[in-house]
Amino acid sequence: MAKSSKQPRYLIPIVLVVVAIFSYWYFRGRHQQAAPTAPVTTSTTPAVPAPREVSADSVDSANENKTILVKGRLAVKAPAQDTQLGVSADAVMLLRFAEMLQWQEQCSGGDCKYITVWSPQVISSRRFREQEGHKNPDRLPLTSGRFSASDVRLGAFRVDAGMIGNYRLTSGLKTKPTPYPVNVSQLPSNLAISFRDHNGALYAGNDPEHPVVGDVRVSYRVIPVVDVEMTGIQRGERLMVQKSVVTSTP
Repeated sequence: MAKSSKQPRYLIPIVLVVVAIFSYWYFRGRHQQAAPTAPVTTSTTPAVPAPREVSADSVDSANENKTILVKGRLAVKAPAQDTQLGVSADAVMLLRFAEMLQWQEQCSGGDCKYITVWSPQVISSRRFREQEGHKNPDRLPLTSGRFSASDVRLGAFRVDAGMIGNYRLTSGLKTKPTPYPVNVSQLPSNLAISFRDHNGALYAGNDPEHPVVGDVRVSYRVIPVVDVEMTGIQRGERLMVQKSVVTSTP
């Protein structure tokens, strides 16, 4: 008997699937070729207008909420004051630097040596290899600090001393603080008994020429008043400073 010439039935669905897939990709490719290409557009950022230069002598309400440029010399109407020690200065900012003499461990391999250093931070001696005779105090009796003048003016405009006087910020005056010598007579009587004068600084200890661990020294610097050019937004009598440039030093 002759063999049947019929193909197996399971081949028919497979052929149909293959044809369907081929047709889909064929017509999809033709559609993509025929689709118009969207034009490429470029956007441009509108130019920012230059700030309007105004006189520092008076505040013009017509410039409210606008960016302005003001030139002149800063003036301190209320001094910067260290509220803890009572020291004050006619400056944009008063900076207090407090340091304590402490032990520092320096080890190399199995050998360690111990030296004394002035540090504004507590150096923990709890993990020293040789703690006997090298114990540091657990805390600083006084820490460093910054004190802004409460009222700084550029002509008729009031500016934020905390912003312009912070010399570590990009928006600051970028002028280095200058030394500000102080003496015990500037302190309240109840605090003056704890310090003595030493090279323009305050010293808490028996003998500044022979300091011992635990002695404290306090020195000051100031951000002084200078001639400036300031750009910022006018809000009433306030100038919200965005950029400041020193044009002359004291």
